[in-house]
Amino acid sequence: MSDIVVLAAMKARELRNRFRQVRQGSRFKVAVLAAFSVAFWASLYRLFYFGLRYLYMYARDYYFEDLMARMFDIFFFALTLMLIFSNAIISYTSYFKSKETAFLLAGPVRPESVFLYRFGESLAFSSWAFLFLATPLMAAYGALFRLGAAFYVGTGLFFVAYIFIPAAIGAMVAMVVTCYIPRSRKGLLWGFVATSLAVVMILVSKILSIRASTSMELRLVMDVFEDIGFSSNPILPSFWISRGIRLLRQEEVGGALFFLGLIGANALFLGGLAHWMSSGLMMKGWFVSQGLRSARRYAAGGVLDRVLGRSLFFMSRGVRLMVVKDLKSFVRDPVQWSQFLIFFGLLAIYFLNLRSFAYEDRDIFWKNLIAQMNLLATSLTLATFSSRFIFPQLSLEGRRFWVIGMVPMERDQILFGKLALSFLSSLAISETLIAISSVMLRTPMTLAVLHAVALFGICLGLSGLAVGLGALYPNFAEDNPSKIVSGFGGTLNLVLSLGFVLAVMAAQGVPCFLYFGRWALAPGQFQKWIVIGMASIAVLSLAACLIPMALGLRRIQRLEV
Repeated sequence: MSDIVVLAAMKARELRNRFRQVRQGSRFKVAVLAAFSVAFWASLYRLFYFGLRYLYMYARDYYFEDLMARMFDIFFFALTLMLIFSNAIISYTSYFKSKETAFLLAGPVRPESVFLYRFGESLAFSSWAFLFLATPLMAAYGALFRLGAAFYVGTGLFFVAYIFIPAAIGAMVAMVVTCYIPRSRKGLLWGFVATSLAVVMILVSKILSIRASTSMELRLVMDVFEDIGFSSNPILPSFWISRGIRLLRQEEVGGALFFLGLIGANALFLGGLAHWMSSGLMMKGWFVSQGLRSARRYAAGGVLDRVLGRSLFFMSRGVRLMVVKDLKSFVRDPVQWSQFLIFFGLLAIYFLNLRSFAYEDRDIFWKNLIAQMNLLATSLTLATFSSRFIFPQLSLEGRRFWVIGMVPMERDQILFGKLALSFLSSLAISETLIAISSVMLRTPMTLAVLHAVALFGICLGLSGLAVGLGALYPNFAEDNPSKIVSGFGGTLNLVLSLGFVLAVMAAQGVPCFLYFGRWALAPGQFQKWIVIGMASIAVLSLAACLIPMALGLRRIQRLEV
């Protein structure tokens, strides 16, 4: 019997056992998770539907088809880049940092069979977000034009074939980078800095090329369409799926089948190429990754310890030591801080160049609208990263948790240390970003203070949710943070975090829109609404922080180590 058949049978039995555990577990948990997932999908569907209907109503007689083509091209191009990046990171962890991979490579199993086994797992963990974002868009697109079942079936075939392309590219990137690119911490850092600077210079030059004028909107649309023209290149896979779906809507079956075949052929070719490369790079990458050690020593009493010791003087020594330990772990993992810098760096670049769009010269209604959108973008990014990095922190201690459990400190200090790190780091970064946004937009001081206070509550609530639920649903048997986050606890944390952010945004955003839009509120009424809104934010933030922390602390105190 082939080794890949044995591995497939083993995975099938594992999935069957997990499904049996889910059925035997709490049905309430499954019902809550399903309800939140359906509600979130439905919200995305409504958002996409109303947006597409608005464009169709006001642009169908002019450039609606061209606009939809460009929008689809850039949408799938962006998702493709995200999928490649996500697959590369997950593949690296799955191929070269997993204990299961080490066990399989030590046995009578071919490296390429181990690659296929782990490839399917990485594909599943990395592609669900793509499907979760793309399916409501396609459902809204089909509902707008009243398309039949054939459109949805064809779109599903496109999606199933397409996800293999970025997955194969990400797997090859992970293997090549691990085996051939110098992996010293200094070399990696300088390479990342050089790449980031090049990207920043290109983005800034594109943004600054747009100048405010009397025809600002027209120039902005023209410049944006010109700058994203690269996404419509026929050699890009994102163009193939975009073009194929649009041909499905136009009922051009022959053209749609051509692009589906093109995607399928390239998926098979890239998958076969990755499989062929794995025969020589899988084992080599494993040995290279296991031999990587940093030459730098992070000894106790170093610069980081002294700086944090002075800046966190108000904390107890035990909590301060936990903060230092987690921060050093974060710094030593390029996978974590590289993602952190990329997303928050892009937000910073956008905020710093807001005046290139002349928003500060607009009416207060538009200033408020842009400021609210900036606050929402910052908050949603915080929610995503707290779920990705903070939630799995306790679980990543793994079977070494007994070491922390045996230290002479109360277990509540372990959780409060992680809470302090999450809250202080997110607060410093997010408040800086929102301050830049307020300065660049020249928003009124009242609005700037309201956003700063709301963001304080958001940081506190998100940190409490991630740390508390991470302790309530730990997974010490898993060393892959992506798998930890993909479990029930991680999904529940993400859903609750998004709901919490939207509730806080509504509490402070509704009075601002009513007042700054000059619709319904007088100054005195606005002050009353703001007091009520701030009180609501305080209650929501404290509840989101304290309730999960109390549940997580009770769970961790009962944990046997």
